[in-house]
Amino acid sequence: MPGKLPGGGDRPGLGNRPGGGRPSVPDPPGRPSRPERPDWGGRWDGSDSKFTNISNTWNAKNQTTINNFSVNRSTQWNRVSARYNERGWHSQWGSPGYRAWRGDVWTYRGNRCGEIWFRTGPYRYHDSFFNVHWWGTCSWYRGPAVYVNHSPWWWWRPVAWASIGYFFGEAIASDPVVYDPGTTVIYEGDTIYINGESAGDANDYRKETIALANPTVGEVPVPQPPPAPEGTDPDEAVEDDPAKPAGDWLPVGVWALTQQEQGDATMFFQLSIDKDGIVGGAYKNVMTGDEQPVVGKLDMKSQRVAWHIGEVTTTVYETGLSNFENDVASTFVHFGEEQTQTWLLVRMPSPEMPPGTVKLPETK
Repeated sequence: MPGKLPGGGDRPGLGNRPGGGRPSVPDPPGRPSRPERPDWGGRWDGSDSKFTNISNTWNAKNQTTINNFSVNRSTQWNRVSARYNERGWHSQWGSPGYRAWRGDVWTYRGNRCGEIWFRTGPYRYHDSFFNVHWWGTCSWYRGPAVYVNHSPWWWWRPVAWASIGYFFGEAIASDPVVYDPGTTVIYEGDTIYINGESAGDANDYRKETIALANPTVGEVPVPQPPPAPEGTDPDEAVEDDPAKPAGDWLPVGVWALTQQEQGDATMFFQLSIDKDGIVGGAYKNVMTGDEQPVVGKLDMKSQRVAWHIGEVTTTVYETGLSNFENDVASTFVHFGEEQTQTWLLVRMPSPEMPPGTVKLPETK
């Protein structure tokens, strides 16, 4: 359900979370040295005027639309949010009214995506986190330096279902499961409904999700780019095929976490998944400077993905795997076993792929 955090806060993963704040992690004896940067010849320079100009052009083209959305926000939000508190709404799943409402919801979410892109600026944070140098200097990572002779923004790249299928092979069904928190998946009272049908007790379902978000791992997983092909010059960038992802990790992008109704984005996730379904990555709050690891799990059968931040294991985030194909994804934020809110993940454009038309799921 949309709304504020318990206690009136509005930032999951920060001060109001159980055990809030940065976990106590001793400083390592010495941070790993920054890896040498391959000679990319400016092709992937985040300050490249080519990408900056595209971004500026996008902002100018979309400013009027975004301003109009801000002016009419309350009317649009009231139209889509009224159903969240309507008892029995789950029983309307699949009806013409439901389909029209879900279309309105996604129109609203698409507008929020554009608003976040406009307000954050696609290059505002690129030089400070989730690139090759960031992994070598974050306080909680004690492993060897992460070396990339692909783009330094390998972690930022978007993902398509075809590449997901190629990466996981027969471990995952060929067709994506539609799991859309807030529309196809609804919490109503003590029950959770999926596609209009009861999926059991709400608190029990949250317990399952918390367990999914807390897999047993030997150490904090760090998503490693695939090594360069044998015989490649280490001083040259490597072209790889995102449609046929190689290596042990599949990056699914960098995402801003924001409320559905309104507000700016200050919290960001980098998320990747390995072949066993382990979710690894990192969290960054650009307002507080908080940096923490992310750990979670993909359930291959249901295609649910859940993860947690740092040592806070009972506040977890959950969405469907196929949602990562789009530029905005709904996500449940579960606060323990008794409360759930619906938030949004907004994909942050990479310097390799500036903003364009917001990609949304089909809702027919």
